[in-house]
Amino acid sequence: MKRKFLSGMLAAALLFVGSFSAGAMGAEEVSVPNKQLPALQQSPAGEYATVLEMQAKSGMESVMTVKTDRYDRLVVRFSNTLLMDTKTGAPVSETDIAAGDKVFVYYADYVMETEPPQTDAVAVLVNLEDGHAPARLLTAEAIQHPTEEDGSVTILTDNGGLLLTVQKDTDIRPLGTKNIVSADDIHMGTRFFAWYDQVALSEPGQAAATRIVIPAQQGSRFAIVVEGDMVLPLDGRVEQGILMIPVRAAAEALGYTVVWNSENESISLKKGERETLLVLGKDRYAADIRMSAVTALGAAPYEVDGVSWAPAEFFSLLGEPVTLRAGELHLGTVGNNQLPAPN
Repeated sequence: MKRKFLSGMLAAALLFVGSFSAGAMGAEEVSVPNKQLPALQQSPAGEYATVLEMQAKSGMESVMTVKTDRYDRLVVRFSNTLLMDTKTGAPVSETDIAAGDKVFVYYADYVMETEPPQTDAVAVLVNLEDGHAPARLLTAEAIQHPTEEDGSVTILTDNGGLLLTVQKDTDIRPLGTKNIVSADDIHMGTRFFAWYDQVALSEPGQAAATRIVIPAQQGSRFAIVVEGDMVLPLDGRVEQGILMIPVRAAAEALGYTVVWNSENESISLKKGERETLLVLGKDRYAADIRMSAVTALGAAPYEVDGVSWAPAEFFSLLGEPVTLRAGELHLGTVGNNQLPAPN
């Protein structure tokens, strides 16, 4: 099926949300979406490798040559590459890697057919444990927050192929910072490392994480597809590990009436009997204005150049199907293995 690109009135709606100055929120706190961001990468290739040569260059891009099952010689460049000790979950330095080391390399989904082939390293894991799988680098595609007393969180990941359970007592830590993190810091779009050895043979597979490490989140962009074949003219953005999408464009494509209120800097969304309200600068979301219960989604709505942005999970809260697959966000289309809306 050919996809339609929304235009006309919808494109115009992208350009105007209402008269609002971003300065009221503090312009320094607003992240301006960057059209030059790389595309969202959900499942980088991963291979065991033996280091043939390591060229760690201070202040310059380091280069490592490895041998894998797939390549006799593969050159991987270090650029914003995550380096981690897989036994401890602690960061390591490029100078800690030497020829002869056994490592696990996550690299980009492109390999240049040079001689030898070249690619970019997304992550390199060192100090591998015998008898244990290396940490998996994953992206959260949907979150089921706890409804039971055990406080466990279920994460759909691996392009819908894995349901990962994070228990209340699971070891969760950051990579390279002293920040305190928890399962509440994992949102749709957050990338993280997960340790688990066994996966239940179900559809999707199921596993329980023994440890989670959350690295610094890199910004990226993704296409937004509505009702299966309509592509919004403006990409979404991953900001601090959270999928942010243009509110008016997405809502109107899903059949909502959208009204901007300049007096209280809020956006009203109405569809049928349901009406909800977004307030710029407030990380407080509810499925209906008549509900007293509110949910924090990790980021407040904000406005830049006439376009208001909010987490994609907000639409899941409204009961709309929201699916993240292969670097695209699908709205209004029920995807396979989709989790229920957050509570």
